[in-house]
Amino acid sequence: MAKDICEKFGERIRKLRDDRGWTQIYLSVHTGLSRTFISDLELGHKEPCLRTMEILADGFEISIIELMKGV
Repeated sequence: MAKDICEKFGERIRKLRDDRGWTQIYLSVHTGLSRTFISDLELGHKEPCLRTMEILADGFEISIIELMKGV
């Protein structure tokens, strides 16, 4: 079965975080998003809004387009 977009987005966030060697706690502190929320995003249990996507893109110092790459 194909993964839904929230699962794909979660995998993308996890990859970006792992590529930088960041923990969920570090990303949480760096972005102001809760660690639990980040975990839920990575698992595909939460659907991010545009503001959350902007916060994450800024945290990773990339564009929203780059954040969504491959999703």
